[in-house]
Amino acid sequence: MKKACLLTFTIFSNLGLNLFAQYNMQGDGIEVGDNCYQLTAALEGQVSSIWYEELINLNEPFELQFTMNFGDINGEDGGTSGADGMMFVLQNESPTALGVVGQGLGYGLLSPSLGVEFDTYRNADLGDPYPDHIGIHTNGNTNHNTANSLSGPIQADAGDVDIEDGEDHAIAITWDPSTQNIKVYFDCEFRLDATIDLVNQIFDGNSEVWWGFTASTGGSYNVHSVCLYENVSPSGNVSICPGLSTQLVAGGDINAEFTWSPIDYLSDPTVFNPIATPPSSQVYTVIYTDFCGEVQSNTIEVTVEPIEAGIYAEDYTITCIQESIDITTYTNYDDATLVWSTIEGEELNITGANATATGSGTYEITYTSEDGNCFDTEQFSISVDTTSYSSIPGPAATLNCYEPTYTLQGSSNNDEVNFSWSTQDGEFFGGSFIPDPTVISAGTYSLTVTNPDNGCTSTSELIISEDFTEPVITLGYPDGVISCITPTIAILGNTIEPEGYTTDIEWTWSEGGGVIYPWELEPSITLPGDYTMMVTFEENGCTASATDSVTVEQDPYAFISLESLIMPNIFTPNGDGVNELLKPMFTDPELEGIDPLNSVDYYNLTIRDRWGHILHSSNGNPIGWNGIYSGGEKAHSGTYLLEVEYNSNCGEFQEGLYRGVLKIIAD
Repeated sequence: MKKACLLTFTIFSNLGLNLFAQYNMQGDGIEVGDNCYQLTAALEGQVSSIWYEELINLNEPFELQFTMNFGDINGEDGGTSGADGMMFVLQNESPTALGVVGQGLGYGLLSPSLGVEFDTYRNADLGDPYPDHIGIHTNGNTNHNTANSLSGPIQADAGDVDIEDGEDHAIAITWDPSTQNIKVYFDCEFRLDATIDLVNQIFDGNSEVWWGFTASTGGSYNVHSVCLYENVSPSGNVSICPGLSTQLVAGGDINAEFTWSPIDYLSDPTVFNPIATPPSSQVYTVIYTDFCGEVQSNTIEVTVEPIEAGIYAEDYTITCIQESIDITTYTNYDDATLVWSTIEGEELNITGANATATGSGTYEITYTSEDGNCFDTEQFSISVDTTSYSSIPGPAATLNCYEPTYTLQGSSNNDEVNFSWSTQDGEFFGGSFIPDPTVISAGTYSLTVTNPDNGCTSTSELIISEDFTEPVITLGYPDGVISCITPTIAILGNTIEPEGYTTDIEWTWSEGGGVIYPWELEPSITLPGDYTMMVTFEENGCTASATDSVTVEQDPYAFISLESLIMPNIFTPNGDGVNELLKPMFTDPELEGIDPLNSVDYYNLTIRDRWGHILHSSNGNPIGWNGIYSGGEKAHSGTYLLEVEYNSNCGEFQEGLYRGVLKIIAD
């Protein structure tokens, strides 16, 4: 077994750890010197773990090189099988974590964790193959049949099924956070990898974890040991401040030869870890022999420049649109230490090189190089602009028949704001992104005023009501007919609903027109005809007409013109049923069927014989004469004198007098 000479060793490069860091060993393991540790002896039921005492940052790439020795008990020729193997482990349980014995390889039940398994004993129930193999697992579970198995199993040594040969085997573990890929090399050959978001999927957002090794035995056993040399983690590219130096670390067999070039500004170009003090940026190449005896070449770029601290944010003002500011810091030094300081204001929510501001303040960042020899500071300020402007919706209104639409009158105390109207139950006519849109229905309307500089808003609302109530008209009835006795009648019983409105009434007619006060609910009528009503509500301007009409009638014998009234000059009361009654008649064809006796108030018919004696008189009564004298004697055929005097007081006063000869034919 190859052994180095120091218990402590130096770690450089991307791990960002201190020089001469040490390990914590738990369980049955022992230190055997020269940076080598025996994790189990060849005894049953042993378990141990060893952890590097400082955390490793999974946000940074790393490469770890070490050797493992799995003992020499391999069960050949019917002997005892060696068991169980070792694990490389990342975990954040504690720096003293220890798993269980047996098939868990000392890794069992460690959670959360990621483990690279080097298994030398076949447990069929765990899905192990026959050859000694490698696998990648999570959360303390080495069962290949579960979701905890990320990769493998694969034969550890591509050329040999058994790695329990008593020899040191070169192991390399690399991690690239940009691709989230972890790779495993065995005896300088790539064997398997897995891609997984270690920080978030395994360690719940925690990027700093412990790393180390576990091993165990059960009923079978073997000696398990690991050697960790000072160059366990070779250097990556490094930055230093002008005038300062850095130590370079090459990988490979620490006991072999190392050749660095150029040799300028190196303390010793033949050792694995020379001190470099270049006055300007320089690329160094080292040629060395790896653990497998192969000659390798690697380059390390030393950048010589002042450390610079930088800050980036898309904006430095918190607004109503952007309620927080994400701040990113950066530096040209890979391993610089960052310190945040609050000069004044609210505290930042800091996560590594990033921070989130939710309030105003002045802040400072300081980046210090890994060796502490140079630093740079930057300050920045976060302001808050949540200025909003007033939202003035203007007066409310009521839509009605006078104004079926309404123009809103929104305004603000700033002319540069953006206006936006909205409604859940109303309706706009046209666009609503102006201060004065038109609305066409009732509803609640909200005006949002937005400050275009910061997105801050203020909102107010008003209610637009509507009243399109139309009159509901029910017509009544005329209280009689127009006659000489009742020359004016009223239309009664008219109603207008609903109540509470001031009404404008207008009566209209067909073949009528004699309306006294046509704006009254129950008007007086002097002419016959069909009358209907139209009503307007003064409060809302809505108008309706009755769907029917009221018919006003007139006594057909009233208001008759007597101008065409004449008396017959022949009278034949002879019992034949024709012309048996003497009475006046109208010659006006429009008065056909009208009995003049029903249209006069005074009618005095006088019949005289040729000697002037009065044979009959109606005494002013509007009645016809049947040819019977007042004494009951029937008139005889002959010629008589007839005199009629009449008048009418229906409407205008009319009177007349008629005298003539009447021929009576009684036989």
